[in-house]
Amino acid sequence: MGMKKSITNGSPGIYMPGVDDQSVRPYTRVPETYPQHLPKFFIYAGQGPSVKDQYAEQLLVGNERLLMYGDDAFLERSKYFTHQVIHANGVNRYGNQAMYVRILGRNHGPKPTIRIWADILPTKVDLYERNPDNSIKLDAVGQLVVTGQADGHRIKYVVDHIATEANKNEFGTLDPREGDQVDAATGVKSTRYPIMEFRHSFYGEPGNMSGIRLWAQTSENTAWLPNSMINKERAFPYSFAVIRKQVKTGNAKLIKSIFQETSMTFVLKENVIDPSIDMRMHLTDRAVKEHENLTDLRYPQRFAEFNGLKVYQNNIDTIQGLLHAAEIPFLQMDSDFTADPSEKYMVNILTGVDLKNNPYHSLNFVDSADSVRFSQETNIYAQGGDDGQMTPKNFAEDVAEYMRRYADFDDELMDLAFHIESHFYDTGFPLSEKYDMLKFISERKDTFVVLCTFEFGERILTQAEEMSVARSLLNRLWMYPESTHFGTQVYRGMIQGCTGRIRNSLYDGHVSTSYEVAVKSAKYMGAGHGRFKGEYRFEGYPGHIVDDMYDLSITWVPDSIRVRNWDLGLNYVARFDRKQFYFPAFKTVYGEDTSVLTSYITACIFLRANKALAKCQRVFSGRSDLTMPEFSRAVNDWLSNELKDLFDDRVIIKPKAHFTSLDQALNYSWTVPLEIGAPGMKTVMTGYAVARRIEDMIAETNS
Repeated sequence: MGMKKSITNGSPGIYMPGVDDQSVRPYTRVPETYPQHLPKFFIYAGQGPSVKDQYAEQLLVGNERLLMYGDDAFLERSKYFTHQVIHANGVNRYGNQAMYVRILGRNHGPKPTIRIWADILPTKVDLYERNPDNSIKLDAVGQLVVTGQADGHRIKYVVDHIATEANKNEFGTLDPREGDQVDAATGVKSTRYPIMEFRHSFYGEPGNMSGIRLWAQTSENTAWLPNSMINKERAFPYSFAVIRKQVKTGNAKLIKSIFQETSMTFVLKENVIDPSIDMRMHLTDRAVKEHENLTDLRYPQRFAEFNGLKVYQNNIDTIQGLLHAAEIPFLQMDSDFTADPSEKYMVNILTGVDLKNNPYHSLNFVDSADSVRFSQETNIYAQGGDDGQMTPKNFAEDVAEYMRRYADFDDELMDLAFHIESHFYDTGFPLSEKYDMLKFISERKDTFVVLCTFEFGERILTQAEEMSVARSLLNRLWMYPESTHFGTQVYRGMIQGCTGRIRNSLYDGHVSTSYEVAVKSAKYMGAGHGRFKGEYRFEGYPGHIVDDMYDLSITWVPDSIRVRNWDLGLNYVARFDRKQFYFPAFKTVYGEDTSVLTSYITACIFLRANKALAKCQRVFSGRSDLTMPEFSRAVNDWLSNELKDLFDDRVIIKPKAHFTSLDQALNYSWTVPLEIGAPGMKTVMTGYAVARRIEDMIAETNS
């Protein structure tokens, strides 16, 4: 019996509508998780996206940092070393993700570039004796045999680069110019055509180690030529590869594409599609796209060695036409192309040989000091990269310039969904730049700044000097109240005094004890699953013991000074016993001693709560399927689940979403007070001994 498309009457047959898939379930997206302690650090580096690039902020940890910025960026004895690296390495040691921003040296060079020119001279060229297969015949001593001359071209390919950052906008704007070849008989000068340009993805000297290879595919170097494409599109096939010079050996390493290929086929004719694989084949369709993924974040982000490419197609079209016309008198039955002008893209303009690797008759290649011959072994490296002047002063000023962006409510840094940093550590910036670091908390409500009285590389301060710096910082912090609506003063800041050396560090100088704060925060609040790790709680013994630092600059703080420090929000260390030091408290700059907001860790919980509130708006924005009571319950349930089990049982959280009378009138807004009950930080103890008779105490015990 046959199949039926539909049932129209009782004639025998079978109607088969296909499978009804009832196994599908609603798609559940796996939520991203991030550490609650997610600091932002600034670095010098030789590679990686910088403040001048679109993707300047990179969320990294572990080997990701080294792959992005290079090992040298995080070595204490590297030319790229800054005081931010010390804290960055400290938190990275415990697997704490962080946001990294690369700062550039002053007067740095442009992104390394490769500019390829074809210098072409129309002239008479020598003709050579050929074998029956059209290969060139050599005489008995291995020399070429000249049989005459014909109209043709001498060509050489020249490579140069953009030399300065001031000239970076030359990229992609080149025009043909006069070349340096001259026909001695006629005085005609050559024309130098820009063919293509490559620009490295990153600023910096290491970009000069990146390069390319270009070569023509022939039956001698390619096992399987793309014959389907050649026959249909009539375009000569070339190969393209990206390389990287190895520092120690100087050897070139082939860089694999996203698809793990070390080279790719391309053509110089536009809009070509290989029919056998349905793939676009022009160089611009493949060279960058198959090495880079920056926009489709379903897949791993990847930067190409070169993300700038300009192909001067008009010049290529011109050259293809010139060389094709000159070769027409020498065409044979088995030539790669015919005299039809549409066949011009079958001329191999890069190496001047046909698909059988036989040289063309009318094209002579010229070698000179500035010329290059393309081949499968020829490495063409980018040039122009220069790291510039990387000094502590320049670094501080450039970081301060970046941090001022946090005071601009219209800056992209206000995008809380993408810029998810939570902490910034002043690791020893000069006082004038510390003021700009405070802008980190000026507009956003999910950020915290840890300041220090120390300036990296300068002398150690006395207690009086530390207090003076703290006073100045506190007065600047007061300029950023937490809430003008509720009248809440600033609390998302902490000032850390004292310095010391880091045990087992390759850097032997003093650093701020904020290093200990950063490391303890990383251990307790820096896990990628987003939950506090109770075993690393650092309030109270033994967590508050100074573990990683020694040779502390201030080892005794008398009570008269401690009282002043407390009012200034200046944290200090004190002796715990004869061998150990501890942090008596981790106090924010909040000025109300009775408030729970004096606790640094409690303040960090509020950062996470504010991030959750921002996410809550994104989750529920646009919903119109719930009544107001249903909506309120859904919001409360979501927030409760979002913040469940994150904080080491330190707090009680109760979201109270509702619709105010104004919300009800507007019909598009809602209000969510998120109540967080936290214990107060205990720092002062009253203690005394009581003298009693032992008989009385025994009697009490027995009664």
